[in-house]
Amino acid sequence: MPHHELSAFEKHIRRIIAQNLKSASWGMTQAELGAKSGIPTSTISGYFAQRSTPSPGNVQRLADALNMPKSAIDPRFDDHLFEEQPGIEDLYKQLSPNRQQIVLHVAQEQLTEQRQQS
Repeated sequence: MPHHELSAFEKHIRRIIAQNLKSASWGMTQAELGAKSGIPTSTISGYFAQRSTPSPGNVQRLADALNMPKSAIDPRFDDHLFEEQPGIEDLYKQLSPNRQQIVLHVAQEQLTEQRQQS
C-alpha cells in the first residue's frame, strides 16, 4: 500500500505521542512496555521513533499499561483540544480582505494537490 505524505498536524501528533510515551514509560524498556500492553515491541518502537501513529485501541492499551488516561498519551483524546482554539471561520473573519484572499489561494492550492495525490 502506498504511503501518503503526512500533514503537519499528523507529524506534530506523532511527535507529541512519542514524547509522552517516553516520559510515561521512563525506566521501562520498550520490550517491557510491549509485554505489559500486549503490543509488539516493533510497533512500540515505531511510536517512539515517530514512524507510526497508534490506533485508538493501542492508545487505550498503552494508557491501561501505564495507568493513565488516553489523553496523557495522545492529545486527540483530550476533550479540550479544539475548544481552546478559535475555529478557522473566526480566524478568517479577523483577517484583512487582502489576507483572506491569500488564505483562499493557499487552501485552493492544497485542495488541488490533495486531489492529485488521491
